[in-house]
Amino acid sequence: MFPKFVRIRQVKPADRIENVALEVRDAVSMLEDAGKLELASLEGKTVGIAVGSRGIANLPVIVRTLVEIVKEAGGIPTIFAAMGSHGDGQAEGQREVLASLGVTEEALGAPIRTCAESVVYGTGAEGTVIYGNPLALEFDKVILFNRIKEHTDFEDITESGIYKLMAIGIGNPAGARIIHTGAIRRGYGPCIREAGDVILKKLPVAFALAVTENWKHETDYVEAIDPRELLEAESRILARSKERAGRLPVDELDTLIVQECGKQYSGTTIDTKVVGRIMIRGQKEPEKPVIKTIAVLDVTEETHGNTMGLGIADVITRRLFDKINIHATGLTGLTSSCLLQAKIPCVVPDDRSAIDVAFTAAGLEHMEEADAVYIHDTTALEYMYVSEHLWNKIKAREDIETLGEPEELVFDAVGALKPGHFHS
Repeated sequence: MFPKFVRIRQVKPADRIENVALEVRDAVSMLEDAGKLELASLEGKTVGIAVGSRGIANLPVIVRTLVEIVKEAGGIPTIFAAMGSHGDGQAEGQREVLASLGVTEEALGAPIRTCAESVVYGTGAEGTVIYGNPLALEFDKVILFNRIKEHTDFEDITESGIYKLMAIGIGNPAGARIIHTGAIRRGYGPCIREAGDVILKKLPVAFALAVTENWKHETDYVEAIDPRELLEAESRILARSKERAGRLPVDELDTLIVQECGKQYSGTTIDTKVVGRIMIRGQKEPEKPVIKTIAVLDVTEETHGNTMGLGIADVITRRLFDKINIHATGLTGLTSSCLLQAKIPCVVPDDRSAIDVAFTAAGLEHMEEADAVYIHDTTALEYMYVSEHLWNKIKAREDIETLGEPEELVFDAVGALKPGHFHS
């Protein structure tokens, strides 16, 4: 018999931008007012807007606004894919990934170009040959856009952001492979910045646009950046983002149950910083949280079967396993040299079996004493279910709101868990 679970809400402040399009325009205007950008210089010029493969909040709105800004300045905008080995390392796959994120020519009003080829851009300060997308070299001007946040694989002064968009995204499969291989010896941060510096000098970058999200994954900050000030700006914005990151309500758990994983939630389908596991050779493991077992029940369609990172989990369902694209997952694992993350966890027939295995493998003598959490995904950390034993420990906290009574997990005739209510 599984423990009963109680629905709760984590109550934490979360700034949120109401009009994201207006905020993008204001950020670009501020850079121009500071004398660090001349939009008039875009007149008659081809302008490439680099867009990656992440599920960024308001992604279509932000990119469409950049397209409009370029058009209003008299420029000719084109969106180009910058996603490393994602999209199965193929141009058509890149287009499919962008479309799944709402980035289409019809919706954004600009042509989209994809290319999975890589050419040599130059040599880095440490002697590394740096690769990049040949498409980016065809534009008169380039705009770099990405979200700045914690990276799932390492900690540094720059993690997931504009530098990574350049080094791994614009690097395409060959560039991504060089970075991931070098990171085993030197660490991700230095390798990414080395490649980013070369690409930044090679491309005619007009400006970079950075956004961050609050712990509910709503856009909370937008800044247009002079490329000459990118390192300082990205480091500063990352530090701000880390302070506002979402976390589980406790640092020690017996079991974590995840309804679904997916690329729109994390590059590793499961956010490593949320679950406290990185599992990459040469990278330090997070000190917290400490979770004995992790069960994942399903994967999103938007992931297109690339479950790179799922090796972080301990057990998955057959339903999830059947959706895995072995080729795409293996390619990403090989490209990133993160072989442990690319592994397939223990596979069991259904949700009931996965949860049972997770509790059993946690080594609990009495199931009712389990400290467990059930979440929709690793970005949805406001509403969740906690085991009754854990709830009794945390229910008096000011940041915890109880939304129901202890209840049993409900399964159907084929062992599928009735999904919880994870929204307001």
